[in-house]
Amino acid sequence: MPEKIRASSPAHLLALLPHLLGYTPRESLLLVPLSKGTTCGVLRIDLPAPDDVEQVATTAVGHVCRLPEADALIAAVYTDSPLRDGAGVAYDALALAVSDRAEACGLRVVDELCVGADGWTPYPSGELRPLSEITRADPYPDRPVARAQNDGVDVIRADAADRAPIARHLRTLAQLPHDAFQRHAGGDRAMTSDEALDAELAAFDADPRGFFDGAAESSDEASAARAAVWMWALHSPALRDVVFTQWTGGAEEASRACAWQRRWRAGEADEPDFPVRLAGEGSRPDSERLRAARTFVRALASRAPDTHLGVCLAVCGWLSWAVGNATHAAEYAARAIDVDPSCTLARLIAALTDEGLLPGWAYDPQGTTESPAREHSSGAAAW
Repeated sequence: MPEKIRASSPAHLLALLPHLLGYTPRESLLLVPLSKGTTCGVLRIDLPAPDDVEQVATTAVGHVCRLPEADALIAAVYTDSPLRDGAGVAYDALALAVSDRAEACGLRVVDELCVGADGWTPYPSGELRPLSEITRADPYPDRPVARAQNDGVDVIRADAADRAPIARHLRTLAQLPHDAFQRHAGGDRAMTSDEALDAELAAFDADPRGFFDGAAESSDEASAARAAVWMWALHSPALRDVVFTQWTGGAEEASRACAWQRRWRAGEADEPDFPVRLAGEGSRPDSERLRAARTFVRALASRAPDTHLGVCLAVCGWLSWAVGNATHAAEYAARAIDVDPSCTLARLIAALTDEGLLPGWAYDPQGTTESPAREHSSGAAAW
């Protein structure tokens, strides 16, 4: 969730929102939940078509109602169109629908604002105000933000000479008698004839938890052999779930996830006795740790051969979803599906984002044992 802030005026708030989000929202509805006058996050939803206004307003306010501490909200519409649409301020029907839903839920509406191509205004007054007021109110004028919510997901592919040794290592790993999860879970730990690859496999065998943590803790570029072992590991759904669990819940949770995966693969059908992190269960993870892991996996994606590019993009998508950025998650998932239509992780992320579902920890820092995949809502949302 973004940091909490206090804004001294509507223009000040509008100047701060891009910094909180990391991008300038485009064609978006933002809801800023408040708790005792302090922000507790920002929700972004795509602007709806006229026939979808009521549904989107209901969905958006429903997300805010799930925040236990929220007692009020501010709504802001960002459109690339002129502020006035002929009948009044652009998207005034949406603003009214949000206000009605919020008040019905006991949430006080502090302000409703619209930012257009030619100015901004509070909805109640409709007075056209210059965009320069927002620019002057910006407390961080030299701090760059992305131009739009879907910026920042492009992955620049490394040249063929950099990808070639990784592809060669992956072909060697494919000849091992077991996949990455079976090796991690106590299976045959055969080595190869590749010295660099065997050194990475030995490190993986000796301290898998340290190996997994390395993605979230190291800023160094992985060697070709280490990159290949990581791609090999992430290609195993069972081990990938263990890695996700460690990144979000720590080593103890990861050990329980690994034990459950062993039982499941042996044919046992018991329910997990730990938070299913893949589904957004459990307490809120360290968002900076997840962003560091995403940076690491993005670097893997840039060097991945076509056989492993899809899963790397899908992992970036899940990490984006886990930090509450469903917009980026949907973009990564779509690109992963384009590369590998059979990638089940990418299709899961696409289903979650299509339904506007976020992890339980996006609403409650203490988390939840209820999977967001069991809820029913719609709209592309991102905290």
